[in-house]
Amino acid sequence: MTEQIIEIIGLNGTVTQSSNNHILGISGQIIDETKHMIIFKTKSGEKMIPKNSCQLQVSKNDKMLTIDISQALKRPHERLEVFS
Repeated sequence: MTEQIIEIIGLNGTVTQSSNNHILGISGQIIDETKHMIIFKTKSGEKMIPKNSCQLQVSKNDKMLTIDISQALKRPHERLEVFS
């Protein structure tokens, strides 16, 4: 059974795939999100990552999970049906 993630704010994550090579490997704590962006707190400051072009690997409950975040092009409260 796959673990479902409804809330990503607060999780630590890394951009593992992207059509934009400049954001590959960005990692840190996810501190906020909008309909189209995820905001990471990294060692070098806040980074805004577009949702439409990336896949994330996140750590939740000591497990590493991969998320195709382009499937969540909605506000957090609108996407319950996407991940459930």
